[in-house]
Amino acid sequence: MKGKRRHSILGNLFFLLAAASALLFACCPVAKLIPPSTAFLPSLLGFAFPLLLIVNLALAIGYLLAGQRRCLLFLVCLLCNWNNIRTFVQIRKQDEPSAHHAGNTLKVLSYNVHLFDYYTETGNRRGDLKNQLLAFVGDQDADILCFQEVYESRDNSFLSTPTLKKAGYTYSTRPASQSSFFYGNRIYSKFPILREGSIDGMSLCDIVFADIWTGKDTLRVYNMHLASYLFDEADATFLASLSSLSKRDTYKEGSSHLLRKMKKATLSREQQVKRILHHIDSSNAPGRVMVCGDMNEHPVAYAYTRFTKKDFKDAFVLAGKGIGQSYQGVYPSYRIDYIFSKGNLKPLYFTTHKVEYSDHKPVSALFSL
Repeated sequence: MKGKRRHSILGNLFFLLAAASALLFACCPVAKLIPPSTAFLPSLLGFAFPLLLIVNLALAIGYLLAGQRRCLLFLVCLLCNWNNIRTFVQIRKQDEPSAHHAGNTLKVLSYNVHLFDYYTETGNRRGDLKNQLLAFVGDQDADILCFQEVYESRDNSFLSTPTLKKAGYTYSTRPASQSSFFYGNRIYSKFPILREGSIDGMSLCDIVFADIWTGKDTLRVYNMHLASYLFDEADATFLASLSSLSKRDTYKEGSSHLLRKMKKATLSREQQVKRILHHIDSSNAPGRVMVCGDMNEHPVAYAYTRFTKKDFKDAFVLAGKGIGQSYQGVYPSYRIDYIFSKGNLKPLYFTTHKVEYSDHKPVSALFSL
């Protein structure tokens, strides 16, 4: 009798813990609608979304196989998060087109090139990775390239633009200017660029845009690189120390430091996305608009929702496969590189390329015109 009672108590205690995870999971759809400037803590739920998804799916299956009605709680939570699940993972058969046809389709590639690893390589090796990266890009035969964190030297000793011009990218936006080098975001195009610029309050390192004549119509392309968390070696050391009992006394200080960085970057991205969308609405943009680049934000977030609320389509959701993990640094990796589109542009194919020329993976999409 005591054994049954103990079993019942443990079962109820387990269910209370499971219900707590279900409650957090159920809050995700609401949390991503709350501006971080209004309340920052709900935005942290997006980081936990993959774990909450796995836990709730396992609980739903477990209770279902056990024939218990408690499975309904977790099934309802999964249903409430259906849109979030679609932004996180796609399961579909995907056949990559062998080629795209000019005039009927448009291929776009977005890539944070991480300065072509300029400061890591030295001596005779400097430029090797850049040449490999550019060779890969040339093989993709995209019509438009959106590069973030482009580095070129003023003395012409470290350049990428001449190679891209030889590959057919005759047109490009101007680079951001520094004292001894050029750094920032650039758009390269095989089609003529009619107009280019950046958004007020956001530099050429944050975002550039270009109106591109595709042969039949004008396409506005924005190339973005939104605020990063700027995690450094001290943050990596703190995270590694969490497994050591002797380091637990630094937990409060280290976690507070991380949260301050995360809050600052999240609030910045909220304002940056607001400026992008305002610019689209107020600058007489053409009917076809594309926003590409490194958003430094996972899809279960307010910044992402701002785009979808404005009728932008996420090419990964409509034509991608898998989880689309695009960041391959030392921190928990999510899909943070995007290709959004609005207007008469239908995504036919989206892929995250499995190459390691940068701390990001390039993403590309093929659109029907």
